[in-house]
Amino acid sequence: MKLRHIFTLVISLVLFASCTRKKETAVEESTTPVAANMVNQPPRKVLTPQEKSAAMFVHLMEQADSVHREAWWVLTNERRSLLKSPFGKVQRAILSQGNAKLGNKSLFRCDRYEVKRDVMSQTGFPQKYEMYEKCSAKSPAKHMAMLYAQKEHEFDLTFYPEGLEEVLGIGAAILNKPITCHIKTNANEQLLVLNCKDWAQEKNKEQMIRLDVYDYQKEGQDMIKLRGTLYENLTDVRKIEANVPMTGKITVTETELYAPTPSPTPKPSPTPQKSPVAGQPAEGTSQQPAAAAKSGEPVSVPMDQQTYDLPGGVIGGVGQSASDAAPPPTAADQGWPTDEQGNVIENPQPLENNVDPMQDGAPSGEAQPEQPQILHDQGAPSGR
Repeated sequence: MKLRHIFTLVISLVLFASCTRKKETAVEESTTPVAANMVNQPPRKVLTPQEKSAAMFVHLMEQADSVHREAWWVLTNERRSLLKSPFGKVQRAILSQGNAKLGNKSLFRCDRYEVKRDVMSQTGFPQKYEMYEKCSAKSPAKHMAMLYAQKEHEFDLTFYPEGLEEVLGIGAAILNKPITCHIKTNANEQLLVLNCKDWAQEKNKEQMIRLDVYDYQKEGQDMIKLRGTLYENLTDVRKIEANVPMTGKITVTETELYAPTPSPTPKPSPTPQKSPVAGQPAEGTSQQPAAAAKSGEPVSVPMDQQTYDLPGGVIGGVGQSASDAAPPPTAADQGWPTDEQGNVIENPQPLENNVDPMQDGAPSGEAQPEQPQILHDQGAPSGR
């Protein structure tokens, strides 16, 4: 009996010792990782007011870039790359001022900046950023943007197109009119208001959009409201309006500023006149019968024309009126001797020289007037 009690007591002691050892091992395993993590974790860095405000500006520029991408898509149906806008350039300039490493270096042709920051109090506000694009050590830096924050949740941002030609285009750089934006945020660093004036940006090589109203309201009925003008080769051609409501359809309206100029109607060219050919009448004229025929041939004269019998034949006034016709022939025209008044001399005096009537120029084929025979007082001529 004594041996049995001793054996039971020994077994109980062994079991109790083994259970206690397992509990201690489990506690050690559960507490060891926690202690290790507490030792390896670096201490949390406390941000200064200047660093905190810089991080806020970086976050807000990313939100403003998203708003601008949506507005530009509504106006042009073009979805631009993330952060490839003036807001994206400002964000990268602020990051470079804090010695942060910039990723995606292929996003911009020039991605080097000079930043001058002026913090005017220990709280971080007011403060001012002057940002420049410095592409080459040989060329001077171009003024790109200026940020001025009077208080923590409200600030102004001014863009200078001359230093933002890569994202705004050469047309905006030529106009060189500053773009001013007013920005408001809440305590959670959410963008509430973005209001810009004189925003100018190229749509393509020939067209540019200039916005007089560029308004974003996070809680407004119209989240985005745009009013401006479309230019072609720096000439205003159309008014453009766009509304992006909180709910409903997006509307875009374009209105022509000037009525289209009608193209001139071409005048028909005159039909060239053909040069008359020998033996043919010119165009536009009727062929008339010959006024006179060859000698000895009959002449065809219309019946309604007045005609005259002359020694040379029948002559009619073709195409002439009765008043324009030739007067009737006189006795002198027929070869009869006349006096000064045109009367026929019945007994003309003899001529000294006898003229052959066939040689006085009278036309052939006509009967010559018979000359009167004159008797001499001396009697009959000798030889008879």
